[in-house]
Order: sequence, then structure tokens, then C-alpha cells
Amino acid sequence: MMETLTDRVTRYLLRRIRRLAVLDLYQHAAVAGLLDELAYDAGGSAGPSLISRWAPTVELMHLLSLGNQGKQILSRRLGHADRHRDSLAEAWQSQQASTAPVREARMSSTSSLVSSSASDTELERQAASEREALAVLREQLPLPKAAPVAVALLIARAVGSHPGGWEALRSILRCPDPFIVLRVPVPGFQRHCGRSLEDGLIIPSWMKLEELVRLAGICDYGDRRPGKLRKRIKTIAGSEVHKVSDRALGRALSDAVNSEAPPPILLVDQTNQELPDIIMHAADLVLEADGLDYTLLAELLQICCGIAPKQSLELMRQKGLTFDHLHLDDLALIVRPGRTNAEIISALEALREDRASDLESSDAEGSDASAGRRKSSSVPEWRSGAKLEEKRKGTGSAPVDVIHPQPADAETVLRVETLSGYGEAADWAASLKLDLDLWRQGLLDWSELSSRLLLSGPPGTGKTTFAKALCNTLQVPLLATSVARWLEASYLGDVLKSINAAFAVASEHRPAILFIDEIDNLGSRASGDSRGHKGHDDYWSSLINRVLELIDGAAKAEGVIIVAATNLPDKLDPALLRSGRLERHVQIPRPDIEALTGILAHHLGADLPKVIETAPKSDKPNIMRADDRLDEEATKSSTEQSPVDAKASGSRRITA
Repeated sequence: MMETLTDRVTRYLLRRIRRLAVLDLYQHAAVAGLLDELAYDAGGSAGPSLISRWAPTVELMHLLSLGNQGKQILSRRLGHADRHRDSLAEAWQSQQASTAPVREARMSSTSSLVSSSASDTELERQAASEREALAVLREQLPLPKAAPVAVALLIARAVGSHPGGWEALRSILRCPDPFIVLRVPVPGFQRHCGRSLEDGLIIPSWMKLEELVRLAGICDYGDRRPGKLRKRIKTIAGSEVHKVSDRALGRALSDAVNSEAPPPILLVDQTNQELPDIIMHAADLVLEADGLDYTLLAELLQICCGIAPKQSLELMRQKGLTFDHLHLDDLALIVRPGRTNAEIISALEALREDRASDLESSDAEGSDASAGRRKSSSVPEWRSGAKLEEKRKGTGSAPVDVIHPQPADAETVLRVETLSGYGEAADWAASLKLDLDLWRQGLLDWSELSSRLLLSGPPGTGKTTFAKALCNTLQVPLLATSVARWLEASYLGDVLKSINAAFAVASEHRPAILFIDEIDNLGSRASGDSRGHKGHDDYWSSLINRVLELIDGAAKAEGVIIVAATNLPDKLDPALLRSGRLERHVQIPRPDIEALTGILAHHLGADLPKVIETAPKSDKPNIMRADDRLDEEATKSSTEQSPVDAKASGSRRITA
């Protein structure tokens, strides 16, 4: 049977995963005193090149001479249980074709490993013994982790489904600075793909991931393996693209492509939403896969758990397993060695049902709207941002509602630009929108943005409406909370936890708006008696002090915009209004005639012309005739009255 391109890429990527696993094992053994790392110059034509060579220590050779007892000691030293390598899947073992002599050596006795009679010289015998010792050490390799293997299988499918074939792919990948779009609709794929890139599991290089647009990268993994020479690559997450304006995105792409040493650009998308046209036209290569299915999961269980594909496929069909809302983190947690086929599939199905019920209970309308997506690749909105219309979600113990922005090009979108009566607040929002685009491009420091606002005004003046409109104007999530919700816990420790959780959620979603309603409920530390809580000043002071600390921390953390609202600004603690906190205070008055006109026009929308057409028509001629009759009657009556009475009558007429 002819090998397909998907099979070739799968074999290559699994070999990359095994290579890293062997390297980690050797380094662990070196720490345990079982291996020595020797560096020598390979003597290449490009100049000196240091290469590591691993040599077994005397202690390792002694353990191997003890037979099975020594292997048990070796396993404990490395912190591994017996791995039963015979249970490894065929697909995984195929990556070890170059080590066929190793498998033969494993079947021989330990004494024959240490002393080989086939070597003609002592040096050759020593080299053979070292190779065989390393082969025995590799028996301690753990089974591969589910997340990187799943990423490898999904990427192999995306590459294998490209219509151009291998030759077209190779010509593009050989370019020094290609722009590649990788679309795999599986939640968590963006982050785990970034991890695989940084660990050198996708291409034969350690990669340094740089964000093309601020806070829109695909991974926050960090340099877990320091000291590696890394190649730069610009990345952007498909789930974050909608937060960036087309102009800012085009400028960032242009700057990257036209830099002195342009790096490769990779957009990884785990959603089903449409990408901006500038992305699709500028990309050199677009790779797409369909997501999780029975075949991929069966292959994953074979490689990571040694479960025969026939068994897992049969059980999945019996249970009717579906993959809606399953995350790659779920696979990483559930697909682990030691678990049976039934345990893994039952856990995945139970977790999928829990996620589905959570979505239905949080927003039944949103669940219905997303029913048209492909069931094998639905993306949980709280992870990927695939659903752009307004969406609320409970965040566990955090008293916060997450409201995602509506698409900027939608016909009816609540934006600050379309509202009336906000005056200075609208000007502040317009300025912040421009500054936020500059900050995303790295042209403006966060400390230069005016990102703290206090709205005050009588009830019903639209403070909450302004926050929702600001969410759509800036195209960032709105995290709505209130002091009243913080205080529901009552006990000081629980209230402080609620406050901390609200700010933590804001940090996780940044760039985002944290909207704090009814902030006057915190009161002021200088007016404890006026609250009627005399004797509990320490309680309220602790709350206010904690809020001040968190606002200060949020001011230093890039991407968190704070908008607070109150009906009673005089009750606020003065420290909340100091520089760096809620320093910008805008009062929203009751709407005047002009503002009311704009508000009515906004709410009527397309119905405004019809309302005007159906308004009662004024009969001006009849009104003029009535005025003339009144003047005649007034003139006639004035001739019959005294001058004083006439004057008074005229005054009354004019007044009337």
C-alpha cells in the first residue's frame, strides 16, 4: 500500500517527539549520575560546531551487570515505573527503525551487553558496550504525552489535505520568510501548537515565538528550556484577530515582512469564524484540518496508551461518542498510560456532556445559534472567542459576567459612536480607541493610555449602556461586576476572594474592560460612622485597601481597562480618585432635548421615517384664523372698559 503524505508527516513528527523524549531522558540520567555529557567539535566546513556525546558512567554499567535487579534500581533512580515497552503502538515503534540492533540487544543477557565478543579491538568493544547501555537506558522512555501527539496528528492531516501535494508545499516551506495559516478547529490547539513549536517538535529548530500583535500570540509557554539557540517566528492567534482593526493588522504584517531580517509568520486558528481578507490574501500557504474524529482518537490511544485501534473504534461507536466542546487539555488529562479503553472513552463522553450542559444553561440562545457548526469541531466560546455576538458566561466563583464584543461590521451594533448624550465620556472612548490601536502595534506604552474612568450621574442616565457600547467600540471583552456582588459572601475572607477573582478574570481576558458598578457601596474610610456600621470600620477599610491595591496592580498590568460607575460620587474614598486610579471622572447629566432626540432616533432605528410620517399634521391656517378671532375679541372688549381695565385685560391676553 502506497504511503500517503499524511503518513509521511505523521512519522516525521512522531520522530521529533521521540527525539525530545530521548534528550530529556539522557539529561535526567546525567543528573542522576548515570550518564556523562561530553562535548566535541564536529569539524564542519562552516567552522567549529560543538556536539554533545552521551557516555554511560561506571555506575550505569555496574547496574546493567546486575541483570533484572539492576534494571529495577535504574527505573527507581530515574523516577519511572516499568514502562512495558512491548505495549507501545506499532506507529510509535516504527519511528525506531534505526535501532533494530537495539531490540536484538534487549533480548540478550546483560553479560553479553557488557562484553561483546564480536569486537576486534578493546576500543570497539567499549563503543559497542556504550551503545548497548544507552539502548537499555532508552527502555525507560515514558510513553508520549497526548497533547503533543494530538497536535502532530492534526498537523499531519492539515498538511496531507493540501491540494498542491508535497512538491508545492516544499517550494513554499523553503522560502526564508513564509506566511502560513494553520486552521484546526479544536479548542486549545493554538496554545499546544505553540508549545510544540518552542520545543522543536514540528520543525527541526527550537523556536522563539514573538507576537505579531500585542497580546495576540498563540502561546504563553515561556522559555522552559533555557540555553537553546532559537529561531524567531512571528505568531498570531486566529481567535484574537477580530480584536485588531484591519488597518492595525495590515500595518503589523507590513512591518514584519519589510523588516531587515523578516521572520516567518504563522497564524494558528482554532475557531470556525472567517478570517480577515488581508490574512487570506497575504498568506503563502493555508493548511486546514477537520478536527477530532474517531480515527484520530483511536490512533492517539494506540500511540499513547498501547490500545488497539479496533477496540477503541468499536467502543466509541457503541457509546456514540461525539467531540463537541472537547478541549486538547481534556485529552492531555484523560488519555494517560494505565487507563483502560472504557475508562478513557467514558470520561471523555461524561466531560463532553458536562460542557454541553454548561453552555445550554449559561445561554440557551447562544447554543441554538451555534447549532449549525460542524459537530466535530465546535469551539467553546469561553476559550477561543469563536462566538462574537454578546455572550454572558458565569466564571465559577468569580462574580463576573463576560460579554464578548459584537462584530464591528454588524448592521445594528451598540457603539459609543452611535450614542447621544455622553459628551466627555464619548470623547474619552474615541481617544482610547486610537491609543489602543497604537499600543497593539507597539507604538505606544500602556502607561501613556488613559485607561481609568469613573462615570457618575443620576440613575437611568446610561452608565451601564456606555460600558456595553465601549466593549463593541474597542472590540475587547467586557467583564461586568459590581460591589454588591462582591459583598454577597458577607465574611471578609470570602469577600476578598471575590474581589481578587474579579481582577484575576480581567487579567486572563486582557485586553479587556473591567466594569465595576455601584462602586460607592465601598464607602469611604473617613466616614465609617455615616454608613451606620460603627464598630466595623476595620472590615470596610480592609475592603477599600484591597481594591486600591488591585487597581494599582491593574494599572501596571498591560491590557486592563477599568470603568467604574456610581450614582453617589461624594461617598467614594478620596484615594480611589488619585492619579493612577480612577483619575478621569466624567459626570453624565440627564439628557437634554438634543440628546433625547438622538436617543429616540437610535432606538427607533429603521422605524424612524415611518414614525415621522405617521405623526399628526399641524393645521396652520386654522391656527392663524383662531388667533385673528382672539385679537378681534380683545380689541372690541377694550373699547368697553376703562383704560386701567383695558391695560389689565391686554396684559392678561398677552400673558395667555
